[in-house]
Amino acid sequence: MNIQTSHRIALCIACIGIVSMLTTPAFAAISTPSATPKAANTSTASAQLEELKVRLATKVAELRSVVKRAMFGTVKTISLTSATVETKTKDIKIELTDDVTVSQVISGKRVNLDLEKLEVKDPITVFGTYDEALDLLKAQYIFIESAVQTSRITGVIADVDSEEFSLIVNTADGRSITVDIEKSTKTTAWTAASGITKAGFSKLAVGDSVHIVGIPVPKKENRISASRILDLGNITGAAGAPTTTTAPDASPSATVKATPKPTATPAETP
Repeated sequence: MNIQTSHRIALCIACIGIVSMLTTPAFAAISTPSATPKAANTSTASAQLEELKVRLATKVAELRSVVKRAMFGTVKTISLTSATVETKTKDIKIELTDDVTVSQVISGKRVNLDLEKLEVKDPITVFGTYDEALDLLKAQYIFIESAVQTSRITGVIADVDSEEFSLIVNTADGRSITVDIEKSTKTTAWTAASGITKAGFSKLAVGDSVHIVGIPVPKKENRISASRILDLGNITGAAGAPTTTTAPDASPSATVKATPKPTATPAETP
């Protein structure tokens, strides 16, 4: 009985050992599948992150290659579809399409122009999208700047246009300059008695000597937009409506005209 009992105990121990051996691999087998999805998920996340990085890099490259830009320069060459603008750093090619808006300030007002009005040597500011890859600025809006220069003229008023608010001034060098009077034009007058006083367009008269400071009107030869006018009156005795400063000069001319009248009296007596 003792031997049998010993055999039974040994058999139980052996069975327990076998079961434990079978159980341990079973746990390993169960844990292995659970680890595999985690590795797969990690790999998928990494792939998605890399793809996102590539997309972001591509988008940044696109934004860098095509950006909104404004530039200033002078028109060097021009054709139907493009122009070359000279800037301080380099020449830039401008793409011109039918959708481009061209404008300019003329006589104090912003006016839209046809693209054909754009000319070589025009100072312009261009707004559009710049393509770095093509080194090309696709113009959307072009503003023709006024020439940054001031003209000073001295001469005699030959005509006053009350409807157009303009003057024609003849200068000593033989030019006839059209002068546009703007709302911002400041006009003063000089007299020996009062010195310089405030005046206006209505006080300007044919024959008056004037000194004018203004800005040349783009694309208009011998025409300026006046910023300041100093009216000296009719100091030259030129033909035209006299001002208060011409009174001393008018007396001799009146005397000359009156001289023939006494000779006409005897002719009427018979």
